Amino acid sequence: MSIEISHATEARLTDEAQRQGISVDALLERLMSESGAKAHAAGAGSTPELPVWHLGGAGALHRREIYDDVR
Repeated sequence: MSIEISHATEARLTDEAQRQGISVDALLERLMSESGAKAHAAGAGSTPELPVWHLGGAGALHRREIYDDVR
């Protein structure tokens, strides 16, 4: 597989891989693994919360207080 990247990006990847003492392939694998782990950790165990609306101090309302069809 091949991808097209700019020469500047290629140079940055090569420099970072050399700085860490690993191959560019290993660097890319590490970056993808870290990115996937962060995304998985952010989504794991977190359930979407319902919004909380603070509508003032009305308190609990009964149907008879809202609608006039109650006897």
